[in-house]
Amino acid sequence: GIFAALFYALYGIFVVFCQILAVPWALYMQWLEPGAQDWFQNSFLTVICSQAPLAWLFLRWLLTSDHFLTKIVPMIREEQDRSGGRLPCIEKHWRCVYAGISVIVQCLYVIWWLYMIYWPDYPFNRKSHMSNFPILPLKLLLDALPWTFPYRLLAPMLLCQIFSVMAKLHIARMEEYQARHRGRNSGKALFQLLKRNIGDREAEEQAWGCGFLISVGLPCISVAMLVVLFIRCEECVIEHWLFPSSSYVLHLVVQSAQTFVSAAQITSKSKKVRLKIVEMILMREATFTENQAEYGFQVEAYTTYLSNCYPGFCVLGTLVTNELVTQLGNVLALTALPLVVKYLVHT
Repeated sequence: GIFAALFYALYGIFVVFCQILAVPWALYMQWLEPGAQDWFQNSFLTVICSQAPLAWLFLRWLLTSDHFLTKIVPMIREEQDRSGGRLPCIEKHWRCVYAGISVIVQCLYVIWWLYMIYWPDYPFNRKSHMSNFPILPLKLLLDALPWTFPYRLLAPMLLCQIFSVMAKLHIARMEEYQARHRGRNSGKALFQLLKRNIGDREAEEQAWGCGFLISVGLPCISVAMLVVLFIRCEECVIEHWLFPSSSYVLHLVVQSAQTFVSAAQITSKSKKVRLKIVEMILMREATFTENQAEYGFQVEAYTTYLSNCYPGFCVLGTLVTNELVTQLGNVLALTALPLVVKYLVHT
């Protein structure tokens, strides 16, 4: 009743506070050591800390949108009916990767933050730089940052994992559509089912435009900015930012990789299903119940439409395929490898 609603409201305010607490991180650094960071470092910190509140806002919109209620919820119910109440879940290897990286990132962040604040000889220690801000509010603010960090990790993780589940729901529909072709069926009914599936995937592409900018665009921008920052100020990055930021950026890269792989799976599965259906028609494993006099024309029209009806999952004007994922991975590896070698030589 009233107490539950009050608790939910207070918890919502607390989650919002946790999400936005680290966004002005560059400002905190200026309070701790005025003039230590330039505009590019401040921009990097702002970008890397902005993903959590943006992901949370997008999730709030998505889960209350007409798209979720009219497209996703029916697919969830269909999948529950087919699988006896079960829903598709994230693959075990993704869960293990996320759990491992999340624990590592959290531990590194807490250790680094405690070292930066409490170590007596570190340039950012509290004793040397407290004259610029009241000590108690700043102390509470800095102490709250590491303990609210899991909430900031959670929203981007949920964003890409929800997309992965939605991708599995679309793939399950494709498999059902393929299974419906076995034996003798109405060509008109199958065509209507195909149109519905394609329409739902196109609606998904439109709904996830901003989601892809948050879950894929911001991590890519963060990686690029970290590379530029390393080139501009190698000593500064190694001393202050490499320890927490590189691990956090790695976490973001894994999130974007899962999102891209899930989208590429939709493209790949759609192509495989359509080719398999054409093969079934040619092998007479799938036949239509309509007028036999026009059967040849109907088969030709249906197979032609299958070949051209859906190019693949396309978001923000970009067709996401396995080849694109491989190319992006190669670019990332070729970019990061020289920096890793340089860092190892430096140390």
